[in-house]
Amino acid sequence: MMHEVPACIPCYLKQAINTFNQVGVEDEKAQQLLRTVLPVINTLDPRRTPAENSTVLLHKLNGLLDNPDPFLRAKQKSNELALRMLPRLRKIVEESTDPLFTACKVAIAGNIIDLGILENFDIDASVEHALGSDFAHNDAQFFKNQVEAAHRILILGDNSGEIVFDRLLAEQLKRMNKEVVYAVKGGTILNDATMEDAETTGMTEAVKVIDNGTNYIGTILEYCSPEFCQVFFNSDVVISKGQGNYETLESIPEAGDKTFFLLRAKCPAVARKLEVKLGDIVFARNVPERDNITK
Repeated sequence: MMHEVPACIPCYLKQAINTFNQVGVEDEKAQQLLRTVLPVINTLDPRRTPAENSTVLLHKLNGLLDNPDPFLRAKQKSNELALRMLPRLRKIVEESTDPLFTACKVAIAGNIIDLGILENFDIDASVEHALGSDFAHNDAQFFKNQVEAAHRILILGDNSGEIVFDRLLAEQLKRMNKEVVYAVKGGTILNDATMEDAETTGMTEAVKVIDNGTNYIGTILEYCSPEFCQVFFNSDVVISKGQGNYETLESIPEAGDKTFFLLRAKCPAVARKLEVKLGDIVFARNVPERDNITK
């Protein structure tokens, strides 16, 4: 798993400022709140992942704001926007010569919807870029081989809005007679998808949806519910969406080589870790630590 780097600290503060913008906090109060949460950064363990440390800070901030879901309206807006695109995106997948691969491309296009990092995004441009670009790191063929032999496939969701794009991938896998389970967060954090988003976007009608029992960014197995962990460990393939899931699962033995990371590299630290350029799209198989040792 990734550890904190110096560049993560200003990113924590940027996420805090984005949170203020979502609820319209005035500058004077925002400055006071930032000064209140700054000491929290000194308590964060740099050996932990940026996703976990960011969550600790955001939990403190949400408590100070007395608002457990500052991104609620933004999440609703992104879901509505993505749902309007669904018929066109479904047509793209269905008319493709390789529907599974195209569904993966569409799913990664939705990964641009990350208000924790990017305040503004262009979904149409993201779709065009994803469909017209090659994966900078491409383990898609290995993924296809794994999927062919798989019975149960678990998709780890990332953000609201993006969940609509993931729905096309989930539906495509289901057409291949796979048991598909989609996982959302057990509580609100940033604009991450929850069960409410799954219901709003029709994901609960498409496949089985579970929550992971926690409201931490990414998938930190030690914090997840026993029910989620049972599904995680008993799945034949795990599709991990987004940077948060990558940060928390990358290289850990528990994720094994059955886990595939589908994301856009949105920060320099993640891009360096993946050995790609900032903004590149990635389809990478997990390499557990034991494998790293032998190479």
